[in-house]
Amino acid sequence: MHLRARHIEKILLKRAKIFPVLGVLGPRQVGKSTFLMDQFAPKRKAAYLTFDKHEILLRAHRAPGQFLMDESYDQTVPLVIDEAQKVPHIFDSIKALVDAERRMGLFTLSGSVEFSSKSGVRESLAGRMGITRLYPMTLREINTQAFQDPWVQWNFEKLSALAPKSIETWLDRGGMPIFCGLSDIDERMTLVNSWLEAICYRDLMQLKDGPYDSLLALQLLEMIASEAHFSTAAHAASRLRVTAKAIQKHLSALLSLFLLYELPSCENPRATPRYRIFDAGVLNTLLGGRETRESRHSSLVTLVINEIFAQYEYAGKLKPNLYYYQTRGGAAIDLVLKTRGALVGIECVTSVDISPYVQRGMKSFLEKYPEARGYFIAPVQEGFQIEKNIHVIPWRCMG
Repeated sequence: MHLRARHIEKILLKRAKIFPVLGVLGPRQVGKSTFLMDQFAPKRKAAYLTFDKHEILLRAHRAPGQFLMDESYDQTVPLVIDEAQKVPHIFDSIKALVDAERRMGLFTLSGSVEFSSKSGVRESLAGRMGITRLYPMTLREINTQAFQDPWVQWNFEKLSALAPKSIETWLDRGGMPIFCGLSDIDERMTLVNSWLEAICYRDLMQLKDGPYDSLLALQLLEMIASEAHFSTAAHAASRLRVTAKAIQKHLSALLSLFLLYELPSCENPRATPRYRIFDAGVLNTLLGGRETRESRHSSLVTLVINEIFAQYEYAGKLKPNLYYYQTRGGAAIDLVLKTRGALVGIECVTSVDISPYVQRGMKSFLEKYPEARGYFIAPVQEGFQIEKNIHVIPWRCMG
């Protein structure tokens, strides 16, 4: 799976002509290193190095400015630095170099945590670095198909259809390259659990605004995966016998490590956000590998979020805002997508039956926002229109 071409390449090559520094961010093992080393660096004739190698890390710590000059051959060769956040003060050295000689695309920095105060990185490259997020593999990346962006173009009809098997595979294994290639569920769950422990017992501990509790982080992820057990920070704090402040602190850290998506309420900005695990393979492992109707629905919502965010990111478009919709009376839909030109309600369904009962949340949303559109993402063979502004999109056309 690691050797499949990633659709992030085109937008990165474009931004290399606009920014002196590129940032590539995403969760650990999402494929950043493989993409940068095997796909991106050769295309740009760039030198690649990683701070995961101890001797390189030590050299950069001792004399970051000289290290950058040596590795870039006095700024004549583009330089790709993997896991750049491990040497936070190298960002200041890069700033000094690009301010002295502003050459586009000279440095590419990757990180498995947000470049922020949490990782010890100051805002020294503001205005100098174009940041791009790498997401778990999309359906078309897994199928080695060309990039298409129906969620950007709002055209789900003129697509080369995705194979149903690939969608079922994503719902089961997700899109993380190291996980989704494993068909053996026990081996896959063992690998995911080891990966989660590495993040919570190593990466989390390296954040600068600690201390953090690794066990609490894992318990929070399990609660969020089960959905019904996580309602508010206060409720989680009561169950886990910690303070609500500790819950919020750990949620913020898990977001900065790209393990969660945060969805605010469309109805009430002060309402408690909802959280989603970022990948179906990780989600299903946290649930113990038990497939239920609820877990399958959660995997489908995660897939749709991944497709939406990846398509906007790789198309070079402004990232859309995603919300959830739920009224006090209980009417709800999974997602609300808002861009500068669109407001769209999205309901993910695992059955071909889209009865009036299933439609009630969407009807409520569209009554309140008559300018909006509604989409049901369903396992049907062909798309169809329910009403003027309500459409059904087949699973195979979502990516």
